[in-house]
Amino acid sequence: MASGGENDGKTPGTSSPDSDLDARRRALESRLEGAAPDGRAAQEPSGLVKLFRFSADFVSGVLAGALIGWLVDRFAGTRPWGLIVFLLLGFATGIYNLVRSAQRANREG
Repeated sequence: MASGGENDGKTPGTSSPDSDLDARRRALESRLEGAAPDGRAAQEPSGLVKLFRFSADFVSGVLAGALIGWLVDRFAGTRPWGLIVFLLLGFATGIYNLVRSAQRANREG
């Protein structure tokens, strides 16, 4: 027997909490399907994400080259030539990574 504000789903014109939950789930599913009908829209990165990825590809190459050059100078005693050479190699690697990432983003988009 239902008392006061409780709803047991047996009274005509009312619904049970389970059917309310099912209705809300169906409404959410239809909204999600409408937002990305082919499934790709939700997976495509925004322009800002691509910008950060490109900059990280470039900066990581330069930093790796600088670190290797510093280590070579530190242990081989070739200061500053190891840093200069490996910094330039890191810069070239960063440019290569940047171009490769841009080509991949162009193919995907």
